[in-house]
Amino acid sequence: VVEAESAEQAIGVLKEQSIDLVLTDMQMPGQTGLDLIGEVRSIDDSIPVILITGFASVDTAVDAMKRGAVDFIAKPFEFHNVQHLIRKALQERCLRQENRRLQADVNNAAVIEKLNRELNSRLGELTRLYTISETMTQIMDTDEIFEQMVNVAAEVTGARRVSLMMLDRGRRSLRIRAAKGIPADVIERTKIMVGEAIAGGVAMKGLPVRVTRATPELPTESRNHPDIYNSSSWICLPLFIGDQTYGVLNLTDKADNTDFDEQDQQIVQILLEKAGTKLENQALYEGIYANMIDSLNALVTTIEAKDVYTREHSSRVTEYALTIGRILGVDDAELEMMEFAGILHDIGKIGVHDEILTKSGRLTDAEYEAIKEHPLIGERIVAPLGLTAVESAIVRSHHERYDGRGYPDGLKAEQTPFLARIVSVADAFDAMTTTRSYRKALSMETAIEELRRNRGTQFDPKVVDAMLLAIERGEIVVPESATIEPALPIEEAI
Repeated sequence: VVEAESAEQAIGVLKEQSIDLVLTDMQMPGQTGLDLIGEVRSIDDSIPVILITGFASVDTAVDAMKRGAVDFIAKPFEFHNVQHLIRKALQERCLRQENRRLQADVNNAAVIEKLNRELNSRLGELTRLYTISETMTQIMDTDEIFEQMVNVAAEVTGARRVSLMMLDRGRRSLRIRAAKGIPADVIERTKIMVGEAIAGGVAMKGLPVRVTRATPELPTESRNHPDIYNSSSWICLPLFIGDQTYGVLNLTDKADNTDFDEQDQQIVQILLEKAGTKLENQALYEGIYANMIDSLNALVTTIEAKDVYTREHSSRVTEYALTIGRILGVDDAELEMMEFAGILHDIGKIGVHDEILTKSGRLTDAEYEAIKEHPLIGERIVAPLGLTAVESAIVRSHHERYDGRGYPDGLKAEQTPFLARIVSVADAFDAMTTTRSYRKALSMETAIEELRRNRGTQFDPKVVDAMLLAIERGEIVVPESATIEPALPIEEAI
């Protein structure tokens, strides 16, 4: 193994000694890994180059393959996968070198040249499909999987027009869910019934159809959808999830004006199998996750049912927190985290005795200590869900105080995560403005005064100001008689 600290240094090594294979990072001082690929090929185009990057994307993979890389590895990776790719790349290099040796024989030159082109074509296409489709493993969004399928299929086959059609819930018709090279109005109006036309027949039978110039007669069904099949050659393949057909992929109009061949069909079939597995795993994951969330929501409902005074408390707190967050400019991703964790913020109360939760009088010191355990209990309950650090912090830290006298950790000011500080204010506001077993609801005016009075001690001043502004705007409804003045001018509060 010979190391180089930059592309420039690597070029020097390549010029001085024989190298069998190059593994290069993407981001380096000076020239990038993409730049190095071209340099390697200009020195010796038989040397395989494998690009490694922590910024994996389909565009990067495609660019790397176009420049001549034989493979593409996304960080983090398993060492055994690297071993496999190196072994494969070196085997391919041996084949190419052997072909070149045979080409030196004039009698074999024509035959070997033809075989070499076919070999390079097959290796190139299969390698490109493998490396690009590997990026699908990092995708969690179903719509993005669909888009990747279309883009990858177009890239590996050279199809100008690709459409992925999915069955509706009743499995009676197909509509386009993702497409490349097809006008938006065609996507919008295209609807094919199962059993009808080409795509409908493929969906019903689960068998692919490929048409070339050599096909004796163009299927009459193709004339019904010229926007999709208007070409001398096209492929329509079924997408399976498990053992059921869920959609079809249409490819037509090759950029080089040749026919789609068996190799094109095999490569896209592999892509569809990988995508089908990904979608199946995704559906399984989402089903398990939804069941888990339903179970947790049932727990929250059980907790709130113990005390008629706290019913729907978690929902109100979450809505208040989201309103405050929007005023403070919290982004969509964080709002989603706050919505999820807000519903669960009091789930730890399932571990607190009913007698304490519903006690009508003042709590003893021991009872108060038991109540203070609920954030920690909640954190343990939600731990198996794999929440983000921010979501876990909301469950654990929503009773921390800005002055550091809260619980369970005594965090002060910015030590408490920002979203937890938002939920803390929303939680306190709902507690004050609803009737509890130990007291009646405070008037809105009194609750607002308490927020102002505890601004900077119990509560983050920015969060209090945002809540007061939300009340003034009517985004959090208050009685008409309430007169609200924000603690800061509106501009500063925002």
